[in-house]
Amino acid sequence: MKKIVAFIAISILIYSVYYDLTIGVIPRSSAASSKLVENQPIPVEKEPITSVEIKPGDTVISIIEGLQQGPLPVPISQVVLDFQELNEGIKPEQIQIGKTYQFPVYNQQNR
Repeated sequence: MKKIVAFIAISILIYSVYYDLTIGVIPRSSAASSKLVENQPIPVEKEPITSVEIKPGDTVISIIEGLQQGPLPVPISQVVLDFQELNEGIKPEQIQIGKTYQFPVYNQQNR
């Protein structure tokens, strides 16, 4: 009986890993999966920016979603490039609580 239970458990584990690697569990939008988008920084002078002081629990993505009052209008890789350009190469994972950083505010034409 133990061998049967172990065989079923291992089979489920192997299938789960196979499914995760081939299909994945994160849903993809049809636009993102149908074409590859080149990520180029948006010229800073054309986009409005705002300064935000970092609070505990803030991330670059959560701040920009809050500024947009909804989901990101551009790919995450674009947000990273724009953030680094505005903040002298500081990576999003290097932000510090209490410091102020500049964030792009995306308008309707980027959606």
